[in-house]
Amino acid sequence: MDFRQFPDQAVMRARERMLSRAPETSAAARGPDGRGTAGSAAAAGPPASSHPSSGAAAPGVPRPRIREAVLSSWRRCRLHAVDADHLHVPHVEQHIDWDSRLLSAAAPVLDRVEQLLADCTAGVVLADSAARVLYRRGGDTAVVRLMDRVHLAPGFSYAEEAVGTNGIGTALAERRLSTVFGAEHFAEPLQRAACAGVPVRNPLTGRQEGAVNLTCLRQDASPLMAAVVRQAAADIEERLLDRYSGKERAALDAFLAAGRRTSGPVLLVTPTLRMANTEAVRLLEPQDLRQAGALAADLLAAPAGSRRQRVDVSLSLASGADVRVRCTVIGPPDRPIGCVVGLTAGESGASATADRTPGARSGPQPSPAPLPALLPGLAGRSPSWRSASRDVVSACRQRLPTRVVGEAGVGKLALVRAAHHWVRPRNRLYVMDLTSHQHLPDLLARAEEALRDEDGTVVLQHLEAANRDLMPRLETLLTGARRNRGTGPWVVGLYTAPGQGPAPAGATPPALDSAVFPCTVAVAPLRYRPEDIRDLVPALLARHDRGGTVSCTPAAMQVLTRCDWPGNVRHLSRVLQQAARGRRQADLQPHDLAPECHSSCRRTLTPWEAAERDAIVRALHDAAGNRDVAARQLGISRATIYRKIRLYGVTVAPARAR
Repeated sequence: MDFRQFPDQAVMRARERMLSRAPETSAAARGPDGRGTAGSAAAAGPPASSHPSSGAAAPGVPRPRIREAVLSSWRRCRLHAVDADHLHVPHVEQHIDWDSRLLSAAAPVLDRVEQLLADCTAGVVLADSAARVLYRRGGDTAVVRLMDRVHLAPGFSYAEEAVGTNGIGTALAERRLSTVFGAEHFAEPLQRAACAGVPVRNPLTGRQEGAVNLTCLRQDASPLMAAVVRQAAADIEERLLDRYSGKERAALDAFLAAGRRTSGPVLLVTPTLRMANTEAVRLLEPQDLRQAGALAADLLAAPAGSRRQRVDVSLSLASGADVRVRCTVIGPPDRPIGCVVGLTAGESGASATADRTPGARSGPQPSPAPLPALLPGLAGRSPSWRSASRDVVSACRQRLPTRVVGEAGVGKLALVRAAHHWVRPRNRLYVMDLTSHQHLPDLLARAEEALRDEDGTVVLQHLEAANRDLMPRLETLLTGARRNRGTGPWVVGLYTAPGQGPAPAGATPPALDSAVFPCTVAVAPLRYRPEDIRDLVPALLARHDRGGTVSCTPAAMQVLTRCDWPGNVRHLSRVLQQAARGRRQADLQPHDLAPECHSSCRRTLTPWEAAERDAIVRALHDAAGNRDVAARQLGISRATIYRKIRLYGVTVAPARAR
């Protein structure tokens, strides 16, 4: 349907009804002009039980309908608690690969598109698979100013769960062409724009590598935008395919052929590529995939004179089941290009036992308890948190020495404790903080004593604090405790990544990296898994209110989900403890939260700036969100408070929106 067939007012009314959850019948008699000429606006925001095109229309009057793709995106935005009135664009430049294959393949194509748009008002944007902007070109002065105002620039993320319905994030979420015009944007600051985006897929792997987007002012939008981005995406995909060598294409052909011959798990391992079919992802845990991949990598790394074309071995999975693994070399044995790994149910008999991997226990083993959706004592629903939980439990079951990496306060120790109590509840957990021991002999003696417990779990906190004197002696102790695979205590090292994001490459001391901890589990910061906050808040409040019934209102929860939480879960816990102090039965409101929760400034504030921000937040709360009244209370001008609000990213909702 052409977006120009109905005015923006109809879309805006539909959006307002979705945000307020107003009944559909409340606007059944109003049309797009608000004078009761049609039922189109009512039909635009349907309840869950109705179709968007339902509702009566006046006879002879065409009734516009909100597109189902836009409605679906709005529903996802509400689930992610996206702010409809303000724009919060995450800055993620430090996590972007500026030398990616996508960017190098797309640059000539986008330069050509920019030349085609030289006399047009649209700008072209390239984003990666996480909706992080990599490239922006073109557009007249008005479009460039608009894109700068909404941070549509390299280094910022336009994921749908962060900024709402838009041509980049929605195209990646829908995995197809997405056009968003004017008021169809969920966040109000984006409603001056019109955009069309389409995903860019890797022709070799089928994965989404990113998205191409055209953005212009909404009054300049044209249906031809979709055709331009479609052709640009096709050209980029063709260049991506050209960048793969003939060896990589031959390896993919062998992988696809193996997948057609069996319905079981199949993996492909090459020096530059690793792939798994749907069955492998569905049936195997991440640790199992790494084990199978390591077998194939070892086969490819073997000397040419002793390398075999095919190897069959038995492998014990994290679930306790035994499977038969067949590794087949692709290409001649002296010049292999990769390896295809197929997994089937384990066989009984002497041949299966003879090929069993070293350290696997013989004889019937009791089946381990099935892994719950989430370990007891933990809270969170994000895929990354659940994946880390599964990986840690898998390593615990196999007693595989594990290094858990994450920023301070993300829950590394809580994750290990939960896994230990789930897998071996009757055994002892030893926790040693490498920063709390001043005398090296005392620390080594305590570690040696803990490592004698064959069924215990030994946790070494703050691996990043291990100095050059401690590293070699710790390595000797830990290597000696791991006599055979699957035996001895489970040893875990907790590494606190400095600053924002995951640990930088090479930051871990080499002696305590892969030599001692072959398994690494990364725990994402809380700002990358905001959906966990809705589960963490009631759990943390129950811990702090000491038998009371303190809860969090939806408005306060929305404020909490918008915060970056530089201190992660520990930071959230401290804020909730402060808000719940002295309360027994209460519902926390936005004004009960610390002033820092109402600010989204992307830099560390000085003590003076933090005090100034806190004073502005308190004044806005006292004034029910009225900025003029707050400015008078603070004794500053209206222009000054507006400038300070933008500077500190203060977001205090007015009284009518609470």
